[in-house]
Amino acid sequence: MEQQQNQQFSDRIIKQINTSFDFKRLLGTLLSNWYWFVLFVSVTLTAGFLYLRYTTPIYQINSSLLIDENKDDAAQSVLSKLDPDNDKSQVNLFNEKVILQSHDLIYKVVDSLDLNIRFWALGRVKETEIYQECPIKIVFDTAGFKGGFLQLTVKQSTDGQFEITQNNVTEKVLYDTWVRKDYGHFKIVYNNGPGVNFGYLKSTEFIVKMENIDYAVERISGSFAVTLNDGRTSLLDLAYTDNISARGIDFMNALIYFYRKNELENINLKAEKTRRFLKEKQATMKNDMKVMDSAQVDIQQQNEILDPKAQASEFLTAKTEGEGLMNELIAEKEAVAALKANTLTNRRNQIIAGVSIKDANLLLLVGEYNQLIQKREQTARNSGPENPLLKEIDNEIYAKKVRIADACDKILDQLDMSLANAAKNVTELESKVKNTPTVERDLREANRGYEVIQSTFLILYQKEIENEISVNAATNKSKIVVVPRSSGAPISPVPRSIYGMMFLLGILIPGGFLVTREILNNKVINDHDIESLTNIPIVGTISRIESATNRENTIVVGPHIRTGVAEQFRLIRANLEFMASASNNRTFMITSSSSGEGKSFISINLGITMTLAKKRVVIMEFDLRKPKISQYLGLSNEGGISGYLAGMGGLETVLKASGIHENLYIANCGPVPPNPGELLVLPKTKQLFDELQEMFDIIIIDTAPIGLVSDALILSQYAGLNLFVVRQSYTVKDQVRMFDVLHKDGKIHNPGIIFNGVEFLKKYGYGYGGTGYGYSYGYGYGYGYYEDMSPATRNKKRGGLLGFFTK
Repeated sequence: MEQQQNQQFSDRIIKQINTSFDFKRLLGTLLSNWYWFVLFVSVTLTAGFLYLRYTTPIYQINSSLLIDENKDDAAQSVLSKLDPDNDKSQVNLFNEKVILQSHDLIYKVVDSLDLNIRFWALGRVKETEIYQECPIKIVFDTAGFKGGFLQLTVKQSTDGQFEITQNNVTEKVLYDTWVRKDYGHFKIVYNNGPGVNFGYLKSTEFIVKMENIDYAVERISGSFAVTLNDGRTSLLDLAYTDNISARGIDFMNALIYFYRKNELENINLKAEKTRRFLKEKQATMKNDMKVMDSAQVDIQQQNEILDPKAQASEFLTAKTEGEGLMNELIAEKEAVAALKANTLTNRRNQIIAGVSIKDANLLLLVGEYNQLIQKREQTARNSGPENPLLKEIDNEIYAKKVRIADACDKILDQLDMSLANAAKNVTELESKVKNTPTVERDLREANRGYEVIQSTFLILYQKEIENEISVNAATNKSKIVVVPRSSGAPISPVPRSIYGMMFLLGILIPGGFLVTREILNNKVINDHDIESLTNIPIVGTISRIESATNRENTIVVGPHIRTGVAEQFRLIRANLEFMASASNNRTFMITSSSSGEGKSFISINLGITMTLAKKRVVIMEFDLRKPKISQYLGLSNEGGISGYLAGMGGLETVLKASGIHENLYIANCGPVPPNPGELLVLPKTKQLFDELQEMFDIIIIDTAPIGLVSDALILSQYAGLNLFVVRQSYTVKDQVRMFDVLHKDGKIHNPGIIFNGVEFLKKYGYGYGGTGYGYSYGYGYGYGYYEDMSPATRNKKRGGLLGFFTK
């Protein structure tokens, strides 16, 4: 909704502009004042030429550096193989930009080229700054210029002698001689470089401007810029502006030189610091690792454990084996003890069986004992119990028992010793097993950080290799892609731009003035202005006539006059006849917005035009405040309308012969009354019109201006047509609106407008036209301004582009 309202408002504004402003007329005005454009363009182009002649040109010096992001660095190649994540080849272009624009770097350039000391050669019109062609230069000692800003005038008086002027104080100094001043120690030397113009020394004074280096750095930094390229490449574009291109190129070359030199110096400095740091760290780490190694050896020696994790399982296995051995020894001891007990308590002399004894001697004795038992049993079966051989065998058996018992005692003693040793071993192994975690913990504590130090030591070793390779293979990471070069033409001022701007200014100044004058103009200029203000028809147009102050100048219509103005009045007559054809009231009131718009002039000539059509016409001089018709026609002012309305005379005192045509009469004003408004509302006013309508075919009422007094509104009720005179470049547009409002309010009926005093595009004439009630008239007889011209000149004036804008 809001957008629709805004669109309607815009359409309304555009429509108002199109209806209230005549662009065709504006174009005609601009073309008719062509000489102003020529004048101003000439002046501005001349000013542009002088500006270019005496303005110091500015040149731009450009260069490009490629910062190699993937530089072939041997050290980096080694580290990239050892540690793929260790990639430091990427370059931050913003850091390089900051370095190039840094104060320290530009300071070195300014100091090396002495850019804080500048020379000007005095000329007849202006001072010209010189650089390479300057035949002298001022050299300061190592302390440099100590002041802030200083200006000197230097002139060679004789060969090898110079005059230095400072603050109107002149001092003579010799060539290559040190001069001591508060602002520093300096000397003047001759410049023997290429391009030096020694002709300056003969007649030229030099202005030397010196400034503190820091001030010069700030000044130059404002003219130097570094920009990053499109982002796809690591290219830096360098740009510097200077009014001397050679100095700008020297500045750029020196800047790049110091920048690349700083790169190598930084590499060497970094390498030396890195080398010293690595050596210190490596020595510290070696000592730390030695201390850790000694602590580990002490723990291992004290606990007789070299590898706790591996030996712990060995200790457990040995303990298990020891415990198994103890069990075997105990079982064997029990078996031997049982054998001994059975042997000694066995009175029945039975065979000993199921003996699990490992001792071979005891087993042999048991075997012999069993054989004796078998022998006795066999002997007893064969010879009887009383056989003496049995007794002998029993003695042997007894002896074997004793020997078996002695053997068991010996074996038991050996088993006790073995069992004690096995128990001791198991106890020792058990202690070692229990002590293994403690040893492992102690070793771990002693070894804590060893691997970190060891890996760090290896990294430092790699860094040492990288550092040494970097020093030996150091190259600049920057490459000069575009060497410093100056623009062939100055970037400021640009002649084409200056001339174009001056030409445009030469067009805009008079054009702006004319356009402003047209925009601010509140006067009616042509019929388009009238048509944009009101719908009241334009009855006709009257060309401009020289001031009508007497009879000869006032009358422009006659039976034998065929001028353009006369034809315009005849056209108005035709339009009025057409407009009045619908009613029998042939009374025409003529008024205007103010005095001087030509209503009396139109009334007289319109009356004459009507008489030429065989009509009896009376012109009523109803401007009772400022009558002019009688004055123009040289008539007597006696009697008149004011006397008639005041009852001081009859109709015969009102009417007077015009002396122009037998059918034209004048009802003069008479003496100017003190109360014209009261006279007009008297009944005698209507009586006067009734009597005159019976005597004349046409009545023309010349009234006071409707924009000033109410007389015209009172008289308009007696008129069949009410004509409003609009004078070109005189009538205010608001007055036309006022007349339109009166018509719309019903206070004025049957209105019409006569456009008077038209002189559009003065010396090209005016193609006039009128519009009335749906009919359009356009006559161009060529009278008036053309009638005194030759045919060739007349055709030239009528033709061409300007003729198109005559309406």
